Amino acid sequence: MKIKGDKAQPLTLETCSKCTVQDGGHMKVCELANGSFQEVFLKGFSISYGNIDMMKERLIAYTSEEPSVKMLFQFCGSRVLKIQGFAEDVEMSCNSHTLLYTNVNTGQVYYSGCENQKFLEVNFKPSFLLPYLPNEALFSRFLSNINKKKNCVLTAQKGLVTIPMQQVIDSIFESKRTGGLQHLFLESKIKELLLLQIESYLKLPSEESAVVHKYHVDKIYQAKAIIEENISHPCSLIDLAHQVGTNECTLKKGFRALLDTSVYSYWNDLKMQKAYAMLQESDTSIADIALDTGFKTPQHFSTAFKKKYGLTPGKVRSGMVAES
Repeated sequence: MKIKGDKAQPLTLETCSKCTVQDGGHMKVCELANGSFQEVFLKGFSISYGNIDMMKERLIAYTSEEPSVKMLFQFCGSRVLKIQGFAEDVEMSCNSHTLLYTNVNTGQVYYSGCENQKFLEVNFKPSFLLPYLPNEALFSRFLSNINKKKNCVLTAQKGLVTIPMQQVIDSIFESKRTGGLQHLFLESKIKELLLLQIESYLKLPSEESAVVHKYHVDKIYQAKAIIEENISHPCSLIDLAHQVGTNECTLKKGFRALLDTSVYSYWNDLKMQKAYAMLQESDTSIADIALDTGFKTPQHFSTAFKKKYGLTPGKVRSGMVAES
């Protein structure tokens, strides 16, 4: 994809001196004035990730040489895609995702002003998607439009980014594999992300829209962020609800509806992931890891860890790997 500024609002993407080339694909890192934009190109698909602080209103033009299916995920900020041939603009708000097809991939992306933009885009040929589409009316219409080479969005209703989606996306950027293994890993993760996205659309109109009023969605994600920033120092459910300006009942129902997990389970999973990484990557004692991840005693930590991974912390520290 080529990105260029329009005449009214010129924007230059300057290529960073750091540019890595991996077997089976290329990773290009471009530093913006306040942020970065990365693209990973592999056979059959590409992955783009942006983390940009927009300082003023921007309208950025883009072009692509061939038809593609796009998986779009917006984590922070909002933007509007003005795609040539689309009857309406595609508006992406915070914590939303959508799936669309573009036959003529030319258009503009509008950024309204000063805000942080975090987004992920996956592009692939329609032939990659077609074997996996369910035999449902929503997807049948989408398939029909693709066969007619007609630009379309799967549905005007945006899905909400779930924790499983976020975990898959995080694993993509944390992978240290190279060569053919990296290609195989990325392709498997794109398929997993596509599965989660398709399943989310099969639930529309979902229970989340009935259980969680639009007004409360941002509050649920604020609570999620607070948990992530305070893994070692949890607060009560009531305190967490008060911090984001809602009540305990709404927080519990909203977390389950939007993120498909409970508040406690999410916090516990984060603790276990942090502990596992510390055991493998640091020399911190098991007792200190227990305290650093919010456990009162090493014994409580060891019991919870073994229940989660099937191995004791000591065995993970010694180099044994838990079976998946």
